[in-house]
Amino acid sequence: MKPSSKFAFGISLVLSGAALLFLDVSGSLLAQSTQVRCVGEHYRVIALPLRPANINDAREVVGTTERHRAALWTQRSGLRELPLPAGFDSSEGIAINNSGQIVGVAFDQNHSKHQAFTVVNGVLAVLPGQQSRPYSISDSGEVVGESLLPGKPATRPVSWSKKTIQALGGCCGGAAKNVNNRGDISGDIYDEAGRYQAFLWNASSGLRTIGPPERYSSAIALNDHGYVVLTAFPDVFIYSGGSLARLDLSPQYPSHPRAMNNCDVIVGSFGPYADAERAFIWERSRGFRDLNADIASNSGWKLQAATSINNHGEIVGWGDYKGTDDVGFLLIPDR
Repeated sequence: MKPSSKFAFGISLVLSGAALLFLDVSGSLLAQSTQVRCVGEHYRVIALPLRPANINDAREVVGTTERHRAALWTQRSGLRELPLPAGFDSSEGIAINNSGQIVGVAFDQNHSKHQAFTVVNGVLAVLPGQQSRPYSISDSGEVVGESLLPGKPATRPVSWSKKTIQALGGCCGGAAKNVNNRGDISGDIYDEAGRYQAFLWNASSGLRTIGPPERYSSAIALNDHGYVVLTAFPDVFIYSGGSLARLDLSPQYPSHPRAMNNCDVIVGSFGPYADAERAFIWERSRGFRDLNADIASNSGWKLQAATSINNHGEIVGWGDYKGTDDVGFLLIPDR
């Protein structure tokens, strides 16, 4: 599969500032949608009492506390740890949808057993399947992840809908990482030789690989337009409509995207190695930039990783705050 020159030209056209128009993957000329609601130029920082994984459009944040418990944080109610499934000792909060439904994963004392669960209106429910792990939840409550299926030696990509588990296909293992609100699912799948590649699944087309040919690839993020952010180290691509376009992110260091909103704004981290990473944001109109340049210089923060961005441009992640490492943050755009 070759990168689409039309889609790549559309991105570079906007990044160059030549126009407020871009080409979509079909070659049609489209007006650039306003990103007033979706991204900010400057942000104020709020410290969070958990390591955040995901934020929804209501500014509800799910993540994990220092006690290794899945938790929910809101500005109004503060921090609330989530119930723990019976027989498990710790948990992580993974994702929250715009209805406030939460998915998490629980671990036994030795971390040898893990189990996917949901919390809806404060009520915990364990999802079916063994050695299961969730990664995303749609607004309709569909959950995607991985689970060990009967008679299979490795966990497979699965979805859960109304507590019913469905295998998504593939011969040899993998995981479903993202689900959008039109039923598309993206993730990673292994072949018989142990090579992994990004995939996209929907009910009409089934599962198909979407990474660059002859390369290992991994699906990172998926939005409601069906755009997939994927990595084939050291490159980062956007996939749409059967075409791949390479993104120009950090010019010097490896970039690790982690999330994308419905305005196609991408956040993540970049740097020479994990302990030296810094949080980044990418958007069509301004391209790649270090998020540390968009907060007050005397804030005391070094933003290290951005993990999620909602459709209002609010971002969560973690960083160093006045010498304390791994402190959760919430960035709210100043408008």
